[in-house]
Parts: sequence; structure tokens; C-alpha cells
Amino acid sequence: MRQNVRLIKAAAIVAGMMAFSAIGYAQCKIAVVNMQDAVTESNEGKAKAALFDARVEEWKGKIDKLNMEIDGANAKLKQSSLLSQASITELQKTVRDKSSDLMRMQEDAQKDVEEYRDSLLSPVMKIADEVMQALANEKNYGIVMDSSAQNSSLVYASKDCDVTTELKTRINAKTGTAAPATGAKGAAPSSSSKPANPPANNAPASSIAKPPANPAPATGGTRGAPAGTPPAAGK
Repeated sequence: MRQNVRLIKAAAIVAGMMAFSAIGYAQCKIAVVNMQDAVTESNEGKAKAALFDARVEEWKGKIDKLNMEIDGANAKLKQSSLLSQASITELQKTVRDKSSDLMRMQEDAQKDVEEYRDSLLSPVMKIADEVMQALANEKNYGIVMDSSAQNSSLVYASKDCDVTTELKTRINAKTGTAAPATGAKGAAPSSSSKPANPPANNAPASSIAKPPANPAPATGGTRGAPAGTPPAAGK
């Protein structure tokens, strides 16, 4: 009899623990957000993309000009039979020097546009972090997963769990930036990669989008620094 009583009490304790555990899990709400999309497709992100595109076009013009000068010198060298040896030597030196200048310019351009992109996106990313934290607190999200993070292990998420659109709307409200006029160029494509050694004639990467380095914050949790911590935006 006593053994049965002990078994009943043990069963009651286990049942209570399971019920408590179930309540704990039920209180942990999970949301998914595409931080990259929220940042670059917000009104402020699109405005920054227009500035970024202008900087890329500026570098592209310089690179194209230098390429034309190299092509012009090479075209003259093809008519070497009509040139003196001194002219040929001078043209060859021009090609070598300008080719070296082109390589340096490409490196400078790539570094500059990457730093400029970070300087443009960093403030927007900071706002997105703050807005996402407030949203997580308001909605009692225990976990927020960033589907655009490079190290994301997310395989599937229901649309009901995705808060990207709401985050974007709240970013627009917080920044107060108006939507671009109809026909204006918006944010660049959501993915971009630059080769480690760009081809000789290539301009710098032309997409402002850059995946955030860390996942979005969870309620009460911590988060790493924004995707970029750049220098001043001007050049």
C-alpha cells in the first residue's frame, strides 16, 4: 500500500514537472527576419543605395577613362611599322605605367566603395537593431533568427513567423524617410560577391547589399556589432 502511495506521489511530481516544462516552452516565441532585406529595402536603405551607386559610377568613369588611354596606346603600337623606335619605346612605357595605375585604381576603388557602403549602411543597421529589439520586446519573442545571416542554419519558416515586412515598416516610420519617387532606382540586388582578384577592366562591386555579420537580437539577449563600422561617408 505504501509503495503504491509513493508511486502515485512520484507520478504526480513528474506530471507537474512536465506541465511546468510545457508552459515554459509555450512562452518561448520565435520569429524570423531578413535583416538584410529590411535594411536595404527600407526607404532609408534605398536612399543610401542611390548615393552608393553614384560613388560606383564615379569610380567606373575613372577606370573606363584609363582603360581607353591604354587601348589607345596599344592601338598605336599595332602600327609600329609607321613609328620610330623612340615612339614605340615611349608607347610601351605608357602601356606599362597606365596598366600599373589601373591595378592600383581598381584596388583603391574596391576598398573605397566597401568602406563607403559600410558608412552608409551602418547607421541604418543600428536603427534596424533598435527597432527589432523593441519589436521583440513588444511581441514577447524569446528568439529572433536572421535568415540573411551568412551563418544562418534556418531551413524553413512559416510566413506567419516572418516579421521582415513589419520591421521594414517600423524602420520607415522611425527614420521618416519618404519612399523614392516612382521610377527612381531603389536598393541594389540582395546578393553580391566580388572576386578576390577582379579582372583588369572591372569596376568595383555595384551592390550595396551586405549580409549582416550577426543574427538579429532575441528579447533580453545580446547582439554583435552591426555589419559595418565604417569611416565617414564623404570622400
